[in-house]
Amino acid sequence: MKIIKIVIIRHSKCHFKDLYLFKLSPMKYFLTTLALTLVSITWSQQTNETIDIGGVTREYIQNLPVAFDPINESLPVVFCLHGLGSNAQVMTAIGFNQIGDTARFITIYPEGVVNTFGQASWSNGTLLASTAADFDFFNNLIDDMVLNYNADPSRIYFSGFSMGSIMSYKLACELNGRIAAIGTMSGTMSTEDVNNCVPTYLTPVIHFHGTIDPTVPYDSGALPSLSLVPETIEFWRNAHNCSVAYDSTQIPDIAADGLTVDRFVYQNCTPLNSLEFWRINGGEHDYFYEPVNDFTEAVEIWNFFSQWSHPNPESAGILSLGESPVQITPNPSLGIIDITVEKNDKLLIHSSIGKSVYSVDINSGLNTVDVSYLEPGVYMVQLKSRPTYSKRIVIQ
Repeated sequence: MKIIKIVIIRHSKCHFKDLYLFKLSPMKYFLTTLALTLVSITWSQQTNETIDIGGVTREYIQNLPVAFDPINESLPVVFCLHGLGSNAQVMTAIGFNQIGDTARFITIYPEGVVNTFGQASWSNGTLLASTAADFDFFNNLIDDMVLNYNADPSRIYFSGFSMGSIMSYKLACELNGRIAAIGTMSGTMSTEDVNNCVPTYLTPVIHFHGTIDPTVPYDSGALPSLSLVPETIEFWRNAHNCSVAYDSTQIPDIAADGLTVDRFVYQNCTPLNSLEFWRINGGEHDYFYEPVNDFTEAVEIWNFFSQWSHPNPESAGILSLGESPVQITPNPSLGIIDITVEKNDKLLIHSSIGKSVYSVDINSGLNTVDVSYLEPGVYMVQLKSRPTYSKRIVIQ
């Protein structure tokens, strides 16, 4: 069954709720919730998912583009990270799902873990960071996409709003070998990263920021552990060996929002055009989207991402038996699969609609299983001893 939801947005701004950073009036909060809860028409496959990371269950929302075919498609993956005190569901409303249907990419919306103040956060080196094993979380999610969905490992992208942007910068430093480009909205680099990040791969960056942002300040009054926008851009200008000069373009001022937008593309970067900054003059701590504003951030982020692929991405294989109770190779498979488990168990295979299609007793260690009689498609593998764990396999 396909569900259609229609968006009606009547508010002049679309704010993300970031509990630590700002407060909204009751009317703004109501209209914001309406705008971010309703999603425009979509035929995509959005599901709530979990993954075990060192014994901790982590949650995320996954959106597969319409008519996704993991056998014949190797698609990019866009990760979209929420702000402090927010959640993954909020981010599903910014437009990536709809763009992914036509541009052909998978979108993942991870859920942060609460910090000591009880706010959903990320382990990004700031004073309000969580202590979660986020690097393991993202490494495993990337592996899951590559191994189980045939995702293109050279086209893994991260974006985020506010605290999610700060985390995207952190990941460009810490998972530098796996991320092709980042797109950041209203969030700067932590001072820890400005001082210590040494990217081997020169991650392309596009950054959006309002000049009167009261939450993540633009060029004065920096918060503890956070850089200002000029410092963040200067870090990447130096990393990419760009000229001080840039090409400047003013985005057509069509929307009646009282804002103007300047786009800066830095010159002579390595690689060329790998650093962009969009300055929203008079903009606050908002998500900018058409027709309320002159542009839509998700659209421009994807336009930027689509130019880039990682020339030498680190291969999948981060998962270990200590984190994943079952390993399956090859995946995708022509029908003969090698399954490695830590102890004797019963293997269960279900179709994509949940129908049981196969079960067999397996021993600890390596087992070879013939499932060549199964129709090509996506299946779910489970262990009887771990009913909450599942792993996808593709039979070709």
